[in-house]
Amino acid sequence: MKKLYTLIVAVLLTATTFAQAPEKMSYQAVVRDAANALVTNQTVGMKISILQGGDLANPGPTLAYSETQTPTTNANGLVTLEIGAGITTDDFTTIDWSASPYFIQTGTDPT
Repeated sequence: MKKLYTLIVAVLLTATTFAQAPEKMSYQAVVRDAANALVTNQTVGMKISILQGGDLANPGPTLAYSETQTPTTNANGLVTLEIGAGITTDDFTTIDWSASPYFIQTGTDPT
């Protein structure tokens, strides 16, 4: 019985030490047009940018990462995507998240 508990603890410890954070972030948004009407069941263009910094000592954030995606909205105008899986020349894995505050900026083209 003691060997069984030791084995279970060893397996659980091993399984948790190999866990890694995914190299993507989930993002959801409701898309509306200029007249504030929902954009439903339609492919939209989105540009997602991750900006670094921007405070009193360092005014104006700098662009750390940028990508484009073309998700399709559902019947409620909702898009779901993963930041880090779009079309880009940047490398999402090289962002040093401990360096300073980061902000997400999105731009949407409903047409």
